[in-house]
Amino acid sequence: MKKLLLCILTVLLFQQVNAQPLNTNLSNGVIFDGEPYIALNPANNKNLVAAWMGMKFSSGMFRIAIKTRASFDGGNTWSTVNPLPHVVTAYTSADVSMAFDKTGLLYLSYIDSRQAPDSGGVYVVRSSDGGSNWDAPSKAFDAYDVTAKLPIDSPWLVVDNSNTANSGTLYITTKPAPWIAPPNRNYYKVSSDSGHSWSAIANVDGGTHLVGNAIAAPMAAPATTMNGKFCAVYPSYVVSQNILPAYYLAASSDKGQTFSYTTVYAASPAALDTNCKNGYRLVANPNDSNQMIFLSPTGANGDADIMAFHSNNGGQTWSSPVRVNDDAVGNGKIQDMVWATYNEQGNAAVTWRDRRNSAVNGFWNSDYDFYYAISIDNGQTFSANQKLSSQLVAFDSILTQNGNDFMSCVYLSDTLYTVWGDTRNGKMNIYFSKSIASSNTNIGITLLDGEEPSFMIFPNPGNEQMNVVVSDKFIGKQITISDESGKEVLTFSAIKQNEINISQLKSGIYFLKEKSNNNTYTQKFVKQQQDR
Repeated sequence: MKKLLLCILTVLLFQQVNAQPLNTNLSNGVIFDGEPYIALNPANNKNLVAAWMGMKFSSGMFRIAIKTRASFDGGNTWSTVNPLPHVVTAYTSADVSMAFDKTGLLYLSYIDSRQAPDSGGVYVVRSSDGGSNWDAPSKAFDAYDVTAKLPIDSPWLVVDNSNTANSGTLYITTKPAPWIAPPNRNYYKVSSDSGHSWSAIANVDGGTHLVGNAIAAPMAAPATTMNGKFCAVYPSYVVSQNILPAYYLAASSDKGQTFSYTTVYAASPAALDTNCKNGYRLVANPNDSNQMIFLSPTGANGDADIMAFHSNNGGQTWSSPVRVNDDAVGNGKIQDMVWATYNEQGNAAVTWRDRRNSAVNGFWNSDYDFYYAISIDNGQTFSANQKLSSQLVAFDSILTQNGNDFMSCVYLSDTLYTVWGDTRNGKMNIYFSKSIASSNTNIGITLLDGEEPSFMIFPNPGNEQMNVVVSDKFIGKQITISDESGKEVLTFSAIKQNEINISQLKSGIYFLKEKSNNNTYTQKFVKQQQDR
């Protein structure tokens, strides 16, 4: 036992000293994966679910589908990929978001639709087992809820987890499709029965806080607070309301029946590269209804920086902008694709895409990383920035296209779980990072269950596909699979994560083996009989 503890401490110390991020490819798609979302179960903090857009061959062609994976050990291992079926065969999917309620029921919303002729909408599915299985989808928004506007884009879903009468209420905000010319407005719907039925479509903006006629994509970024409020921040430009372009906060205590409005900030617009992913995010402290943070890329310093605006009085007033990224001001290096979350202690984590390490300024041909920063004072100050990505990723023109507009993170105690899409292997895939924020220690799939780490196998037992994660010392080595008699039935050259087809093996007990330096490392697994 002492030797095992010494081994564990040595590994952790090595990670802290070297602090090189470790990333896990969650999607491993062969064409395109994009726009991931991650959710953490408040009823089981070892349960994480990741979802994203990924190509799937269906009815003779490749279409985007929503794919999910679940973890029940804090992100150390993940289930096999589970694609959600299309509502209609000819549909394609986009824009997934998720939220757990406080009992552990998981909601997932996504677009499933097609153009020419326009049809489909925004759908919601539920999982009562932590993301392993999903029920039948119910429609929240229809493509024709607002004539000629296709009000189904960017469907952000949030759930009320307060202890008020509004607890369990679902909200989804949307906007018109990207190709719809202004004037446009934003929309929301409400559900009080777990997303099976929804209120009539309505506008988030209103009164003397209208979006105006000049904004093509007036996305509303939603959040719920612990005193039962539904809140959303959205852009506006109406000179009679404010001579400057502004962001407004809409807040409702009665499930969206009425709203009050306040100004988050207003400023003369600064030109940003049109390729930047300029999405914004509103988050609310899960323990303090007065604390919120709004984050957005802004160009006030001559290039895109991540700016945070905080409120300590429930959104009635907001701070001046606080710069989150800590590279040199005005250096021509841009940051975008911001995301943020609070942990249960009220500390905030912010993640984003960053070009500070690129030799090229601007967006085009600029290499990129992913970074994070922590605030323990509700966005007044932020920690030194730390890397999430394990390598500087070369620019790829796919970054200018749709399907790469956001990343996602969740924060538990001192552990930050993050997902994003990057092109390090020549195609867009989804990567996962698990970081100890206070020490900038990054944890990969590391085996500490013995003095000699070897293989991690899941599912075990299995019947069709087996996933084998190996320690770094075994990458490139030959791994054999033998039956109980010692007969070798399969051999493969190991990479970090291996997907092995075992459907042709007979049911029974098998052993994975790797032999080097006169030592044989063995791990047992069970092949189940396939269901007929």
